[in-house]
Amino acid sequence: MIIRVSGDGPHDEVILTPLEAAFTETACAELAGAETFSRGVGLALLGRVAALRIRPSDASGTVDDSREFTVKLSVGEDGPHQDCDCELASATELCQHGVAVALAATGLIQADDDEDDQDDYVRAAVGVFLESLPKADFVDLVLSLADDNEDLADTLWDETVRWYHDRATSEAAD
Repeated sequence: MIIRVSGDGPHDEVILTPLEAAFTETACAELAGAETFSRGVGLALLGRVAALRIRPSDASGTVDDSREFTVKLSVGEDGPHQDCDCELASATELCQHGVAVALAATGLIQADDDEDDQDDYVRAAVGVFLESLPKADFVDLVLSLADDNEDLADTLWDETVRWYHDRATSEAAD
């Protein structure tokens, strides 16, 4: 919900609504924390936000997660607020359902209803999550997954052998 200024003066000036200014991607990440923010991004990308109502200073909607949650976001003089009927809402400034509604209401994420493209969004959301992990946590996650998946373990072993071979070959050439 971006308002463009017309008339005399610069036509490229963009004015954010109070909702857009308060619920930027960065603000949502700070209010929710990294893990909760990532879950909210996933919900928004998967199109789990419905019944969205948007006004300049507030928004509401439902989020289909383990059940349907009702979320209301607002902006007051003291900053952004959320009201969600999930258990996490009282323990954090912004729960994953609030993140999903905020990102959908501000247009930061638009889910694609085309099921063929849904895998792309899931892949993108997982990519964001994996890139956010510290290297040691990422390695632990991959090794843990390989413990439970023989095909993954075999592929990792093949890539490891190839890496050592390429490394030895390049050092011998130097």
